[in-house]
Amino acid sequence: MLTTFTTLLESDPDQELFARIYRANFRQMNRLAARLLGQGPQAEDAVHDTFLKLIRHFDELRDRPEERLSAWLAVVVKNTALDVLRREKHEVELETVFWEPTIPPDLGEFQALVALIRQMPEEYRRVLELRFVAEWSLQEIAAAMDLTESAVKTRVFRGRKMLIEQLRKEGYTDGRACI
Repeated sequence: MLTTFTTLLESDPDQELFARIYRANFRQMNRLAARLLGQGPQAEDAVHDTFLKLIRHFDELRDRPEERLSAWLAVVVKNTALDVLRREKHEVELETVFWEPTIPPDLGEFQALVALIRQMPEEYRRVLELRFVAEWSLQEIAAAMDLTESAVKTRVFRGRKMLIEQLRKEGYTDGRACI
């Protein structure tokens, strides 16, 4: 499969970089997809689609440190696996009404923020992860999630608002925008 992917890239340096990223992340991505979808073709498809997304965005990602690419790939494979579930009409729990996160007291501010984002309702969490962790544009998020750009803007706005409110409740901010 690696050979198939590398033929989609034009230059030898890009092909070598892609091969290095593929070898470094393939097993972890498979484990994550299998944890969400079970072993089998659905998990394999999610990983395959994630690598295709990497190739599609390769120009933007080429100069980023590889450790950031690993985090981006983990977010994308998870979101791709959830998309597979949705396409297969599986129920994905969205906790949009009762979101009562709690932060363990021993976490630092950054870890607390990450913990809060991970506990957010799915529709806001995915958009915030793609926007602020993977640093995707609004257009890229809209295309990946099959939403309009205005829907993405609305989710980013509402998600940030929810996050700021929860940070205020937890004592991490005085109410001014911090993210």
